[in-house]
Amino acid sequence: MKKTLKWMGIAFLLLTVIMVLFAMVGLKETVNLTIGEVSLTELADGDYTGEYVNGRFSNTVLVSVRDHTITAIQPIKISDGQASLSETLTQRVLEAQQPDVDIIAGATASSKGFLKAVEIALTDTKAQ
Repeated sequence: MKKTLKWMGIAFLLLTVIMVLFAMVGLKETVNLTIGEVSLTELADGDYTGEYVNGRFSNTVLVSVRDHTITAIQPIKISDGQASLSETLTQRVLEAQQPDVDIIAGATASSKGFLKAVEIALTDTKAQ
């Protein structure tokens, strides 16, 4: 019985360490991202896909531009539990017409991963 409990404890500890390591992958790089301003003046009407990939902070978005205005941002792939965050950030980007907006307090890395995907969509000019 003691031997079984010992192995269960070791397995639990290893699982915990693996989960912590997975949660940390990409954290530092994503927190340190710079989100730049983009120029919409020369951007043609269309739908643009942006993808930021870095561990659990990876995001893919579809950004629609009409008459040099961001009209919609559709999350294609976001992390579980990030729907509310993406909705809030989408509203901020639509209001500012720039991905360089205030991030969500307490969700720095998740916010920056989403905003970087939007920036990439607007700077990679291959319309869908």
